[in-house]
Amino acid sequence: MRSSHRKSRNGCRECKQRHKKCDESWPTCLNCSITNRSCSYRLTRPSHRSYSPRTPTPPATPSPSAVSPSAVSPSAVSPSATVSSSTVSPSATVSSSTVSPSPPLRCLTQFHTEEWQRQAYGLGHLKLLNHFESRGFAEANMLQLPSSIRQVIMQCALTSPYLMDQILALSAAHLSTTCRGQQQVLLRNQATELQTRALTLFNRSEPAISKQNSCSWFLYASLLSLQVMFETFECSNFDSFLEQLATFFPVHRGVHAVIKQSWPTIKGLTEEIIGHRDIPGRKFGKGHSREFDDVLCLIDDCDLEEADKEACREAADILQWVFKLHRIYPGTRFQIHFTIAWSILVSARFGEMLREGVPEALVILSFHAVLLHRLHKYWIFGNSGRFLIQSISAYLGEPWARWMVWPNEQLNAIC
Repeated sequence: MRSSHRKSRNGCRECKQRHKKCDESWPTCLNCSITNRSCSYRLTRPSHRSYSPRTPTPPATPSPSAVSPSAVSPSAVSPSATVSSSTVSPSATVSSSTVSPSPPLRCLTQFHTEEWQRQAYGLGHLKLLNHFESRGFAEANMLQLPSSIRQVIMQCALTSPYLMDQILALSAAHLSTTCRGQQQVLLRNQATELQTRALTLFNRSEPAISKQNSCSWFLYASLLSLQVMFETFECSNFDSFLEQLATFFPVHRGVHAVIKQSWPTIKGLTEEIIGHRDIPGRKFGKGHSREFDDVLCLIDDCDLEEADKEACREAADILQWVFKLHRIYPGTRFQIHFTIAWSILVSARFGEMLREGVPEALVILSFHAVLLHRLHKYWIFGNSGRFLIQSISAYLGEPWARWMVWPNEQLNAIC
């Protein structure tokens, strides 16, 4: 249920005509800045209310899996998995819902709105925000994004508190990888608390996706899925990992749902995030890769139901496509995005088969783990590739050893 808010008495003409809540910042309000509209006021400069935040009531702790796939989420591709060929200029305005760079201090007036008054921010949050924006952020490769995209993320976050909280949550998760002991535990707890607060606020304030909020939705869902991926890959027990997949895949399907609903608006944004265009389409072809031909034979000869076989074929098809992109485009940033894309594009049924421990699905996952291991220096993946290949080998045992030969060879070949 949406919360009520006071109407803006001194709002600009454009916000009043569009029936939008104006933050009354001068000379250009935040809404007009974001939508690149001409902003004008009727008489004189509005007087702002003083900021005196109320201490929020602690929300119930929802699980990330409570986010509906049609209502959510971190780095992705088009619904057809083929990125548009339109040229993206790093300095260009991405869409009507994104913004051109402007001084950060200009946006502080957003804190005068009631949405921001419900949020409590302290010096610890400023530290996390600085970690996100600082040069150390870029050097640590927390997110493989150009600076222009980080500017877009920040400006969207200043109009969407749930996105700001999710930024802080991901920043805390990343910062936790740089320390040990009690400090790491505290940061992990803080990341979870901020993620929960972001999810609660998102569910309360966003009833449906629209052209105006599609950019914020996409960014929020994408960052949420990255945090869920990090938490899942941090599992040190294989049974716990399989249980985590009950949250992992629904959240990533949410990314796909958001992309599908808002693609015309966010197309330019995703192209700039990925850093490439003219991405070749997917097509599984025999003879192209011996390893994948073997996997296809495994699927064809197994005794699974035909629908489950098709789910495995599709997952293998997408995975071979990702391997092909790795060979064509060797850049690390690009490879990371499309390695993540596999989790977004596989079917819901394949995710369920993994959680149920179906051997054929786990073999395919072990091939995906090879890519994770190749990119093990990326903080979200870490040692997950090695962990998964070794765990799947032990879980399936000797009867399935022949299908695990190639993943284990790749594990030994890559330090």
